[in-house]
Amino acid sequence: MTETKEKKKNIVADYFDRLFHSENSPKKWELAIWWAARTVLIATLVHALFINKADDHAKMALQVFGNMLGQFVWEIFMMFPKKSFLRHIPAYIQDISAPALIGGSLFGAYLNFYYSAPVLDIVMHTVGGVACTLIGYEIFTAMEKRDTRRGDTKSSIAIIVFGAFCFSFVAGNIWELFEFTADQLNPVHPGDAQHWSYDLAVQAIEDAKALGKTIDLPNFIDPRDPMRYGLIDTMEDMICNTVGGFIGWVILKFVPYHHLDRKRALKELEK
Repeated sequence: MTETKEKKKNIVADYFDRLFHSENSPKKWELAIWWAARTVLIATLVHALFINKADDHAKMALQVFGNMLGQFVWEIFMMFPKKSFLRHIPAYIQDISAPALIGGSLFGAYLNFYYSAPVLDIVMHTVGGVACTLIGYEIFTAMEKRDTRRGDTKSSIAIIVFGAFCFSFVAGNIWELFEFTADQLNPVHPGDAQHWSYDLAVQAIEDAKALGKTIDLPNFIDPRDPMRYGLIDTMEDMICNTVGGFIGWVILKFVPYHHLDRKRALKELEK
């Protein structure tokens, strides 16, 4: 029994050592950003559960809770065994995801800025495309780091950067599939994850007018027909994801960084 307790204690100690004393550990300012973002989402969750009187407050609380769990993704990665590439992903990916989850969950969905401040959706998907490219880069370099330790040959930097762009494109499409699925699963009270509701968009315009403000439909592409409103919103999201992914690819093409040797990376890109 004592031996089992000691083993469990060593596992816990090893886990916290990976969190705070490994090459991938976060800096103090990063931890401050993470916990500030987590505190905001915890406060939003409390508001959704106990103060918000909207009919769909339970659904909004569930969405906020899911995004709050996403704030701990790097700590979850560190739980994986050493042979997993996830153990080699640096902490800074959470510097990217933390503000993104705040923007999408709190401002976009909970405060309804996707309708009242339509430009936020465009910005979120474009920046998300850039972020997913950088995250994809980290995933592929983490795989390389794991495989190199096994004695495998190193991959070409150009292939890794292109793979990062492809990862961004796939992640954007998976997100749209997730939104579609979330809206379809509840036939009684269908969701609005895709922001397909033309009526809600018109209501947001009317509410803005009542406050002396002027906003348009949250589309930069004319839907031409109210029936195409949801389709256009999804296509705009995919376009912005792709543009963001391309921007991320350009950034990595000109500024390859840390896991890979810079001189080798630049030399390969010049070939």
